[in-house]
Amino acid sequence: MVSLGALGLGVSLAVAFLGGLGSQTATIAQLAPTPSPTENPIPSKPDVPYVPTPEIVVTEMLKLAGVNRDDVVYDLGSGDGRLVITAIKDYGARRGVGVDINPGLVRLSNENAQKAGVGDRAQFLQQDLFQTDFREASVVTLYLLPQINLKLRPKLLSDLKPGTRLVSHAFTMGDWKPDKTVTVPGNATSSVPRNIYYWVVPANISGDWQGRVEYAPGRSQPYTLRFNQQFQQVKGDAIADGKKYTIPNITLTGDRLTFSRSETIQGQQGTIQFNGRIEGNTLKGTAGIKWGVLTRNFPIVAQRSTTLQGRAQR
Repeated sequence: MVSLGALGLGVSLAVAFLGGLGSQTATIAQLAPTPSPTENPIPSKPDVPYVPTPEIVVTEMLKLAGVNRDDVVYDLGSGDGRLVITAIKDYGARRGVGVDINPGLVRLSNENAQKAGVGDRAQFLQQDLFQTDFREASVVTLYLLPQINLKLRPKLLSDLKPGTRLVSHAFTMGDWKPDKTVTVPGNATSSVPRNIYYWVVPANISGDWQGRVEYAPGRSQPYTLRFNQQFQQVKGDAIADGKKYTIPNITLTGDRLTFSRSETIQGQQGTIQFNGRIEGNTLKGTAGIKWGVLTRNFPIVAQRSTTLQGRAQR
């Protein structure tokens, strides 16, 4: 039997490689300070003027988010309710909630939902966006202003589940780079091209993750994974057997983490591929090792060190 150590990647490297994910000091969001409970970040009158989103843009936003019958869609700054209504009627969303501070628009939205036959699945709330509980959302859409997006960003990152999809019409989230950008060309009803931006809320993977992999009966190797994170961008190191290895090709999408590394060892190509999921302070997954004719899969379970956990400022 060829040991992983003989691969040059080694159990220690393979595990360390996995481990490198662990001890990063991640900053999921470097944001404006969160207002204290006594502060009202949005006044009673709207901070955002009502400008209806063109229907073609509504359609592209919902397509970009991949809305389906399992989704609960929240539209922040919902205007006349068109996006929520379209999400339910045309894309089959399980439920939709629109939030607007303008009582006249909330009444109009409820009337429009009844006329469209989706009143039982659409709800419109007259609320301050910063006071809204949208933790159940699987999709959040926005057409606000740049400064409002930035003020709202900490709440979005802290309250929404990893994997929640965000789509913003026209405005970005500052230095939180979008995962996708789509330009909707002008047409007869809206001559100006419109940009829409898409993000997936990332899990907090910051800190050191420690585990042990058994590579032969009675033989195991401890490792540490260390991650540095800014939003969905992650860099990592694996530490094992007193050595540190850089982890390349890291992808974080919601709570899903993957990375891979290829290396020529003794004239043959060796590859490590990790696929896993972050569940709070536990990282679970599988590391697949391939080298020549040798293929091995190792279950990986690592716990985040609470003493070395990176602090995510959301």
